[in-house]
Amino acid sequence: MAQDIPESLRFEVLGLLRVLRTGHEVDLGAAKQRAVLAVLLLNRNIPVTRDHIITAVWGDAVPTSAVNLVQTYVAGLRRALEPRRARRAPAELLTSVGDGYLLRVERDALDLDVFETGVTTAARLRAAGDLAGAARVLEDGLALWRAEPLGGVAGLFAEVERGRLVERRFAVLEERAELRLSLGQGADLVGQLTTLVGDQPLRERAHGLLMRALCQADRQAEALAVYREARRVLIDELGVEPGPELRRVQMAVLAGEDPEPIRQDVPAPAAAAPPPAPPRPTVPAQLPRAPVALIGRDVELRRMDELLAADPDGGLLLVVSGPAGVGKTALALHWAHRVRDDFPDGQLYVDLHGYDPNQDPLDAGEVLNRFLRTLGVQPGDAPVTVEERSALFRTLVADRRMLVMLDNVLGSGELLPLLPGSSSCVVVTSRRRLVGLVAHAEARLVELDMLTVDAAVEVLGRVAGRGPSTEVDALRRLAELCDGLPLALRIAAARLAVSPTLRVADFVAELDDEHGRLAALGLEDGEGPVRVALDASRRALPPLAARLLALLGLHPGPHATKYVAAALARVDAGQAQRALDALAAANLLSVGEPGRYGAHDLVRVYTRTLAGELLPEERREAVGRMLDYYLHCADLADGLLPIGRGSVRIELRHLPTEVPSLTGATEALTWLETEEANLLAVADLAADSSAPVFDREWLVHAWQLAYTLSRFFWLRTDHETWLRVTESGLRAAAELGESKAKFVMLFNLGTALLRLRRQDEALERHQEALDVARAAGDLDQQARALTTVADTLQDFRRMDESEAHYREAIEVSRAAGSRWTEANAHHNLGLLLLVTGRGTEAPTWLRAALGMYREVGEQCGESICHSDLSAALLAQDRFEEAAASARSALSLATDAASPYHQALAHDQLATVFDRQGAAGAVSHWQRALALFTDLDAPEADQVRARLARTRTTSHTAV
Repeated sequence: MAQDIPESLRFEVLGLLRVLRTGHEVDLGAAKQRAVLAVLLLNRNIPVTRDHIITAVWGDAVPTSAVNLVQTYVAGLRRALEPRRARRAPAELLTSVGDGYLLRVERDALDLDVFETGVTTAARLRAAGDLAGAARVLEDGLALWRAEPLGGVAGLFAEVERGRLVERRFAVLEERAELRLSLGQGADLVGQLTTLVGDQPLRERAHGLLMRALCQADRQAEALAVYREARRVLIDELGVEPGPELRRVQMAVLAGEDPEPIRQDVPAPAAAAPPPAPPRPTVPAQLPRAPVALIGRDVELRRMDELLAADPDGGLLLVVSGPAGVGKTALALHWAHRVRDDFPDGQLYVDLHGYDPNQDPLDAGEVLNRFLRTLGVQPGDAPVTVEERSALFRTLVADRRMLVMLDNVLGSGELLPLLPGSSSCVVVTSRRRLVGLVAHAEARLVELDMLTVDAAVEVLGRVAGRGPSTEVDALRRLAELCDGLPLALRIAAARLAVSPTLRVADFVAELDDEHGRLAALGLEDGEGPVRVALDASRRALPPLAARLLALLGLHPGPHATKYVAAALARVDAGQAQRALDALAAANLLSVGEPGRYGAHDLVRVYTRTLAGELLPEERREAVGRMLDYYLHCADLADGLLPIGRGSVRIELRHLPTEVPSLTGATEALTWLETEEANLLAVADLAADSSAPVFDREWLVHAWQLAYTLSRFFWLRTDHETWLRVTESGLRAAAELGESKAKFVMLFNLGTALLRLRRQDEALERHQEALDVARAAGDLDQQARALTTVADTLQDFRRMDESEAHYREAIEVSRAAGSRWTEANAHHNLGLLLLVTGRGTEAPTWLRAALGMYREVGEQCGESICHSDLSAALLAQDRFEEAAASARSALSLATDAASPYHQALAHDQLATVFDRQGAAGAVSHWQRALALFTDLDAPEADQVRARLARTRTTSHTAV
């Protein structure tokens, strides 16, 4: 079945970027994901480095998380292109290659390739004298162009490639015209070439072709007029006279001669070059450096030697298994280097990352790709399917005696395609025993356990640089504390090595003092305690760094900054930064994006264990300071967003003394996007009244965080997350019993439900909010609720009730002095008048709303109101006013840094231009589509449909 997948896919770049599976369009995801696909398609069947993809997609504005984003987009494309592929099955079409990716596309699966194949065929037919056949082939190829190429893909890379492809199309249009002129069909070409010259007035060849076509139609005077216009344009725009070919045509027309050039005989094709000599076989030597010394593994090494000696003809498959940190890779590498001379055809090595928490395991297809490249197979020649790659791999090594090491393997299934023929030896390391490999491939097991105390003492002495001394007993005790686990032994020994004055006995006493009461911290799958080693690393830290490590266990999010660390530890940001740097230097924290610190899974569990050992009051105070920090910063960022908000006042117990610098909407949005995962995590924490340590005051944080994030989610059109956070905030508000909190959460919940088109639930929530506001006597809240209830009633086509609510909202908002609410009610009432056939009244109400929005500084409201005013004016065929209002909407949305409102404005501008029959509609719809798709907004489908209706109208005229 996997082999059928590529045949069912068709890729299209000569118009909207699309992928079709058996005629049905594939959902390609967000705009940036589509951009990644565009890069891969235009470099099909060639490895593309990750850096090249990042530069192509983001240009100079590369985010710090670009590498992770590319990995996410590639994973999304794999799911879209191969939906039937099992979760851990190897990718067939989009594979990892080195530090990049390769997209395999069959020659006829991409419309651009079909087009270029046609161009090549046409050239061959022309060379053979079949001009009519060549013209027909080019006609078929040009029919593949549906609209502007790479539609829906934004960015500099797309613009450059789009320009290149458009240029290519014009060149082929000219070639087709040349062929038809040679066939004497010039009279039929005049209209098409006139359009081409109008679109591309600087193309001299197009002017010449049009002059020749006019001459064939006996319209010589018009041909000379075309020359004069071409000369004028070239001088005005470029400051140059027409070239020799255009002047030749002019002179021929003036002389009354035939302007058609004399056809030259086509030279015979050159003799085919002899095939290149096959490349010499590559002798790889990929084994990493072996450990300097291997202690305590003599028994296992002898067993491996004996197994090899018992199988002198090759075919040995060894599986070295054991718990994490026990030294499997060290043993396998040590033995592989010892016996490498027995395998003269080389060694292959790959780390499959089966247990790496920060990297996806390599699949069999990718491993085979690496092996095939090492063995001399060119990237474009590697087969598509895993089965074919495996067969080619076995063929290439069939007569070779090689050593293959597969390190950190997760399971047996992915190994079978990687096994070479019977003359080579394979060494596998895994935390599992891989009994499937024993059953199906007669693998031999070499199982590792913890080191004996004597061997552990030897490891400690050698790594720590402590020779035989009176501290033997202390070393033995330290070995026991480390459970004989090589990883823990080496960490403890490193502690002694960097502290030459530290006596082993003192170090042991330091550990032994707490060892009895410290819970063992297990590795993955519960294998082996290393708590003692981590404790040793912590004790080597400065006091603040050691304390901060425990406090970070209270942080629920994936990464921390110096500012939240300062809030947790109640120190200034400079001290927090130095403590974080000390933790990173000790390999207890890692630095991902600049200034953001995270912990690997093992250390993360360790920090939570440390946090659990803090006094309850210390934990409660630290969490409270952290919640205050995030709520304060979220409130600051929310206040900078270009959209009006309510009057909720944020009051904190611990006002942070140092916070990130946020000076405008762009910085605010960037901070919210970067901190989104942390903000969601702390909102959940604040709402969890069942947590071991909880303060009722944190419920205020829960609903106020939901409130401060609501406009961010609205601008991002992330309605699902908005709904989830607001539902949690409503539960917190209900538990608190505060009417204002309950109103805010009910109001926002209803708005989120509206965006999800769940109108019945939205109306119910907004009516509840209205009841709460009336009971509290809050006029501003009543006006807001009346407007949103009216909005939903309009969705239900209950127009009279809706209008009554809008008019009541205007009266109540005036009484409350709430200009924003009054503006919103005017705005929505204007829209209601438009849809109920009273369009001539609508602009008056919309313009009144514009003035109020401007008065309160509501840029996003003003922008969308301009878009709606444009629609109202367009309904009256007031084209110029409609275009002007749409341009104002776009300008305001750009100033407000709101991609959603920019997309709305582009969509409206495109609609105006389309109704006018003016140029530019497709371009604006392309931009709207890219923005809506990037936001995952439902409007993307509507814009895509509009583009589909207009495709080919401006590109098939020639």
